[in-house]
Order: sequence, then C-alpha cells, then structure tokens
Amino acid sequence: MAMIRSAGLHGFRALVAELGGDAGDIAVRSGLPTAALESNQMLVSDAAVAVALETAAHELSCPDFGLRMARRQDLNLLGPLGLAVKHSESLATALRYVSDFLFVHAEGLRIWAVPDPLGSPDVAGVEFDAGPGRVPTPQSTALVLGFAHRAAVELVGGPYGLRSVELPHDPPDPEAYAAYFQGPVRGGRASAVIRITGSLASLLLREHDEELQRLAGAMLARHRRNPADDVVQQVRTALSHAMGQAPLTLGAVARQMSVHPRTLQRLLASAGTSFAEVLDDLRRHNARQLLVGTDLPIAQVAQRVGYAEAATFTRRAHAWWGTTPMRVRHGAQLS
Repeated sequence: MAMIRSAGLHGFRALVAELGGDAGDIAVRSGLPTAALESNQMLVSDAAVAVALETAAHELSCPDFGLRMARRQDLNLLGPLGLAVKHSESLATALRYVSDFLFVHAEGLRIWAVPDPLGSPDVAGVEFDAGPGRVPTPQSTALVLGFAHRAAVELVGGPYGLRSVELPHDPPDPEAYAAYFQGPVRGGRASAVIRITGSLASLLLREHDEELQRLAGAMLARHRRNPADDVVQQVRTALSHAMGQAPLTLGAVARQMSVHPRTLQRLLASAGTSFAEVLDDLRRHNARQLLVGTDLPIAQVAQRVGYAEAATFTRRAHAWWGTTPMRVRHGAQLS
C-alpha cells in the first residue's frame, strides 16, 4: 500500500456537498479517516483515495468528478515543490522537479516526460503512472491529468500546445473531458499521457524567478531520497526482488526508486557502471548460487535469474564462465 498526503483530497468535502452527498460517509466506507478531509498533511492510503473518488462519482452520478476536483486544487498545495515548479524557467525544468520530488506527496505516483506514444517526432508526452503493479482508476487519472493541465496553462500563461489526451480507459463523460482539456481525449491507450506539440524546454514559464527556484530547490533537497548513495546496491536490491517474477527493466527499477530512468542511467554512469552491467553481474552471481547450492533443473535456474529459455541461459553461462551451467554444477560437486 502506498501513502499520499491528504492534500490530494482538497475540495472533496465541498464538491460532494454541492452534489448532495455526505463526504464523511463516503470517506469512512472507502477506508479514509474523516480528519483527512480537513487536513492537507495527513498520510492516507492511495487505494482508499481512489475508492473514495470512484464511489463519489458513481453514487452522485458525476462522471467528471475527478476533473471537478482538479478545478479546486492548485500548485500551492504542493508546498516547496509547487514553488520550485512555479518559478522554473521552462515546462521541462518544472516537470523534472515533479519527477524527482513527487514522492514527498505521493509515494506511488509518477509523472514524467516520455516520447510521444503515437510516434510523432514533433510531439512530447507527459505520462501519469500510478506506480508499480497498479492500474490507475478513471477518477484518479482525471484528477491528476486535470491538475497537470490546469497547472501547465497557469505556468505558461495560456495554451501550451496540447495535442491530445490519451487514457487507458474510455473517458467517463466525453463532452465534459473535451471541454475541460480543450482538445481530443481518447481511450484504450496503454497509459495516461498528455501529448504536447513541440519541445517542453521551449515552453517558458511566465513567473520564472531564479532566486525563488533556488530556495525552493534547497528546501526540497532535504527530502531527497539520494539515489546516488550506493545506487548500485539499490538497483541490485530492486532487481533481486523482481528477478524471476517481473520484467527486469530500467523503467521498472527507476519507478521503484522514484527517479526518472535517464536520471538512474546518469547515476549508474557516475558510479562507473550501467544498468545492463549491474543486471548481468547479479544474474551471474545468483545463477552460480543456484547451480552450486541447489539441485534445481537448469531450466528452472534459468527462469529464476530472468531467462525465459534455458538455451539463452546456457549461452550466457559460456560468456561468464567459459563452460555450461551443468559443468559449473558438476565442477562444484567434485570440488
């Protein structure tokens, strides 16, 4: 279970009341303490927040509930992060702050720049990821993307080149979504992405203040999970947990460490290695332990270290040890 700050519920009580509902009752049935509706600083379950949003939307017949919530929230709710974002020089810089420090407010959520999912070279993407192994719910997605859209308009001082909004589900109220984003909104996509024409770095912010940005950055630095501290060990730990159970990808590990994949690549390079090298070394280490310390069939050893095919594992064993996995096992037994 990931935790988020109750600031994400700002406006919930008032909106539910306007729609004729009882916010306290919905909160309790969703697993939220009612005190969270009055405070911006409590830590609450992200899953419970998602349930509360979906419950309110369904029971109050308000399919655009998440978007209406987004209208009631602003960057001030993010404290120093909001200050750093507001006074960044460009939308690209602002997004880097969000990518690096959103975990202060929401452990599981990720918002970062991605290539255009539809492959257009002149379009940038801003993706919302609910966290490892999580599927974002419609109202939570609407709240996050709606907030991001309003923030971008405010930061740039007007239209910022929105090309389209891509959703992993059909928009619950197509007309309301199109009116809110002032652009096409399409469902059935692999992830939730706002597509923007041009370069994020070219979108300059109207309230850029270098001194305020520096001060906000200094405040944020006190919260930083410093991935540079023994980054190799952190990556090895994340890979060890996933090995044989989930894809062993740079993106998945970066999400667990709450950093952007490119940031993780740079940190590993500074440590004199790369993601591929760390993964290969861990596979070699784990494979030898399994070969020497267990009698698992070779095919199962291969799967345990992340290879779908025993033949692929055997080829890699030749690169590691100059021989086959079976001979490594027999050699250890003889020794």
